[in-house]
Amino acid sequence: MKTLLILSDTHNNIKDMEKLVPIMKDSDYIIHLGDYQKDIKLFREFSQKIYSVKGNCDGGGDDLLLEIEKVKLLLTHGDRYSVKTTLYNLLLRAKEVGANAVLYGHTHIAKTEEIDKITFINPGTLSLYSEKTYAYCVISGNKIVSKTVNIY
Repeated sequence: MKTLLILSDTHNNIKDMEKLVPIMKDSDYIIHLGDYQKDIKLFREFSQKIYSVKGNCDGGGDDLLLEIEKVKLLLTHGDRYSVKTTLYNLLLRAKEVGANAVLYGHTHIAKTEEIDKITFINPGTLSLYSEKTYAYCVISGNKIVSKTVNIY
């Protein structure tokens, strides 16, 4: 069993990220899905378990494939797939690379759903001007369970 702390769109909100240090400590993986990717790099003590992709505010970047237990994850910011209007393009990409789950951001709206047996997880945002959320996931074998958590 492996645990994941998933963040996206932190937009320089280091204060609220610091509140997550105990969870970072206990998580097997820390994932940042872009838009101020540099924020997560400030937590150098966890560098060996941090995986991140660039978002549109970071200059854009490539997707990342990560296999944990028996789950193949596609990590992306999502802007290049028009996720604010549809998940169809991202679904096609997930099928193309054989992903079981997709972790994406960009919309600032936390959401978990399953489409064609692929789990889509958006942790929302830690932006100062939005409802602040992150996702916490547990992967065991080929199963992934995700929960959205609000920071107050």
